[in-house]
Amino acid sequence: MFAPPVKPLRRSVIAVLGSAVVHGLPLVTFATCGFNVDIELPEFEFELTEVEFIDPDQQLGEGAPEPEPPPEPPPPEIPPEVPPELPPEADSDGAAEPEPEPEKPKPKFGDKKSRVDSLGPANSNFFMLLAAKKVAGLSYADSVVEIMAALPDFIFIIEGGGFHALRDFEYLVIASPDIRDLTQTFLAVEYKLPRAEMQAGLDRAAAERGQKIPWEERDGHLMGNPIPLDPGKRDWDPRWFVFLDDKVAVYVREEFLPQVLTGPDQKKGKTAGNFVANLTKIRTFAAREPKAGLQMQLKDIHASVKMVKTPFTIPDAIEVMAEAAAEPELVVKMEFLDAPAALTFEGEWRDLLPKFIDDRVPILFRGLARGLYDQIELTRDDGGVLLRSKFSKTQATLILDQVAAMSGKMLRRTPEELEESRRRRDELWKARQGGKVPPSVALEQLNQAKLPGKATPPAGEASPPAAGDPPPAGPPAEPPASPPAEPPASPPAEPPSTPP
Repeated sequence: MFAPPVKPLRRSVIAVLGSAVVHGLPLVTFATCGFNVDIELPEFEFELTEVEFIDPDQQLGEGAPEPEPPPEPPPPEIPPEVPPELPPEADSDGAAEPEPEPEKPKPKFGDKKSRVDSLGPANSNFFMLLAAKKVAGLSYADSVVEIMAALPDFIFIIEGGGFHALRDFEYLVIASPDIRDLTQTFLAVEYKLPRAEMQAGLDRAAAERGQKIPWEERDGHLMGNPIPLDPGKRDWDPRWFVFLDDKVAVYVREEFLPQVLTGPDQKKGKTAGNFVANLTKIRTFAAREPKAGLQMQLKDIHASVKMVKTPFTIPDAIEVMAEAAAEPELVVKMEFLDAPAALTFEGEWRDLLPKFIDDRVPILFRGLARGLYDQIELTRDDGGVLLRSKFSKTQATLILDQVAAMSGKMLRRTPEELEESRRRRDELWKARQGGKVPPSVALEQLNQAKLPGKATPPAGEASPPAAGDPPPAGPPAEPPASPPAEPPASPPAEPPSTPP
């Protein structure tokens, strides 16, 4: 980390404190603002062999001294005060007291290695674990959702199913051997909703993109593969939804189904299917770093990414932990191919990055960028580099919003598309009254509210009918006058046939 230069006064104070602890304040020197004042204290060194204890009564002059030679000295009395700095070697029994064991420093956030890579197929190189329940109440929770909002699986499952990414799930796991290939992505969630509600949401999601899910029971697990409604279209996504125990569901490629249904073969060691045994223990893996809201690993970068000319040395593995706190701490661990590569990166971080900020960042934001840079601590150990910093709520939101914007650009979603998705999510969550209403009921209410001749307010005091808008022209002839809905004979057949 870049430490500020130590001023003369600060250096002097540090020297004084260190000297006091180590040498018992033999010499104190203050230098401040050009004035040098040296205050030397006498050194107090005690040699016990040269100390003679004197009888207090004799010193006070009580009784006349005998003319004969003084009698043999009485046995030494315990002195009224223990001499300072008594060496441990002078113990009466000759045995030195064992020094107390130094207290182990409390572990810092992110000290433990994440094991999120145990929750996905072993052939993956990208792993992410989001502790949704820990992030949901934070001020930057919406920014976290926006980072995921551009992902195709988020659009398909979360938006299409009417789920709330942070309120309907405890944990979300994403793993992939190629994050650019949608059909390679593995998903797992620990959900809060009833299974029937989850199943209905997945059916809605499939219908949203012109598919259906033929559900089946196999080896005690409910499972289904979304297929096109049009039999002439190819089933381009080979993944299956499978409901496991303990409210865990996965979306996994077909080749992993045997391991998912029968469990891993422990005799084969860490095979591609052994991750299944860990999925019902997501909480255990999340509890390894209980303060983390997000854990992410990216491995084998040089083997999986074609390298082009880059301004900075690229590590071969990155691990990120973000604290679920109002003012979160962020820890980034990087492993390089060798120690020289890590040393090169350290030099680039300390020398090139400040120049890059000064040359490339607009002047209005340069101070902010330098402030963020200066507060990040860098340490290097052989081929590893660790970056650590604590951010304020404003800084955390700003950083996450920038990440979300980059995510949208990379996945080619326009700002207008992202804004429309955000609007629909907010509308649905409002209709769900903060989670009191399940997604299927809230969506039905919203759909009914959008029907042209709608006159029935949503059930269960959801959002009021048309929220104070002017009443539609030409209200039906049978309005509130007749509480039972039976008077006219013609209308009854219309409502059931209206759903599009």
